[in-house]
Amino acid sequence: MYRFILPLLLLGFTACKDAPEQIPAYLHLKPFEVTAPGGASWQKITDGWLYVNGVFLGAYTLPATIPVLAEGDSEVILFPGVKENGIEATPNIYPYLTRFVKNYTLTAGQTTDIQPITDYDAENVYAFGIGRGDFDGGSFIALENRDTDGLLDFSLSTEGAFSGKSLLMKIDTAHPIMDIATEKMEDLPVLGSPEVWLELHYKTDVPFFLYMLSGPAQTSEPVYQFNVSEEWNKIYFNLTGTLVTTQQTEQRLYFRLSLPKDNSGNYSQNTGTVHIDNIRVVHY
Repeated sequence: MYRFILPLLLLGFTACKDAPEQIPAYLHLKPFEVTAPGGASWQKITDGWLYVNGVFLGAYTLPATIPVLAEGDSEVILFPGVKENGIEATPNIYPYLTRFVKNYTLTAGQTTDIQPITDYDAENVYAFGIGRGDFDGGSFIALENRDTDGLLDFSLSTEGAFSGKSLLMKIDTAHPIMDIATEKMEDLPVLGSPEVWLELHYKTDVPFFLYMLSGPAQTSEPVYQFNVSEEWNKIYFNLTGTLVTTQQTEQRLYFRLSLPKDNSGNYSQNTGTVHIDNIRVVHY
């Protein structure tokens, strides 16, 4: 019996060895264009999450050239991706920018350029309303000084602004702490789906902190410590975990700026300046 199986096995190995390897087509994924106001320069889309003919092929830092085993008419889907909470190790699809979908004719051995385009989804809900977080129009997010220093206050200023006006906070050794809270956001989802994200631009020469004030009691929940960034930076926060934990549909953003001290308790710098702009809290 075994003498009949052996030739069949050898034939199978020979067939596998002689089978020609499939030559891939190549997709050159360009950085996303953004049709929303400000364009791509107002975003920080670092990655593209790629599907071809319904198969997930991975997340790639853009631009990238990717081999794919597909030929002929093929559907290419690319989701815009960001670094969740500004952390390189936590890339994620940003769910409130639209995916790019288009069919291409792919040819083995040839490269096809993919220019993805995205915009904010028309179904988005903005907790503060659209445009109020850029501080440039007639209506902007209401802000309240929460520290005890009556001589210290924030301003909406063109000084060093990202565009138009930005929130400006300044401290010094005589006035070393500033606390700013936003107006309350209501009816936020707390079940984990849909997710709730915060995006903003910032520039700072001193570390500062972001908290959420949850519920009518305004219980403080830490979100993030911002490090020094001499240039304007864009960051995207996933606030869903805080909302699930607190189960409070009413929230405020709370920024704390404190002049740092060294190990001896002396101020390590004499002044601190923080700029914040284009605040958006978004969900479905």
